[in-house]
Amino acid sequence: MKVLIPVAEGSEEMEVVIVADTLRRARWPVVLAGLAGGAGAIRASRGVRLVPDAAWADIVPEDFEMLVIPGGAEGVAAMA
Repeated sequence: MKVLIPVAEGSEEMEVVIVADTLRRARWPVVLAGLAGGAGAIRASRGVRLVPDAAWADIVPEDFEMLVIPGGAEGVAAMA
């Protein structure tokens, strides 16, 4: 099952990293998609820098069976 996890400035890093790590250990393909204008690093809610696998603009939604939306007040606001 292919999984998409959008990430933005202020996303909760534990909700991104732990979910992605667990799913990847289960051998599910996971793509972190950066919302901040590309696939450049974002600063998560506690200052951890995360590097997305792809830019949100390059994502084809039909390629994924699951969407995981991480928390984090600023990240959620950016995704809204």
